[in-house]
Amino acid sequence: MTRDEIISRVSEKVRVLRAEVGYTQDKMADIIGVSKKTLVQIEKRRVQAGWSTVVAICALFRETETIQFLFGNEPLEVLETVAHEGTDYRKEKTLGGKVWWREVAGLADLLCSKIS
Repeated sequence: MTRDEIISRVSEKVRVLRAEVGYTQDKMADIIGVSKKTLVQIEKRRVQAGWSTVVAICALFRETETIQFLFGNEPLEVLETVAHEGTDYRKEKTLGGKVWWREVAGLADLLCSKIS
């Protein structure tokens, strides 16, 4: 799935999503950070939502049936993968140097025991 496909799919479902959560156009526009005029244009399919608006919609309404239907149980994971173009951007978690210091302490104990 590409960024453009995600934008298209979410833009097509904005009205359905708004109805599902029971918001007015004013309330929905305020929540997702667009003007009411822009929201109306998206709902009437005159324009498509921007990427940041789509991300906001998916993040804020990830538990709704509409978003779950579009992207499955983990919509944010789908967006992250597409946003980072399929690369694994997450770094492997470390113990913040704890392992290294534990090894240094172990070596110090070993050296001290050999010296004595």
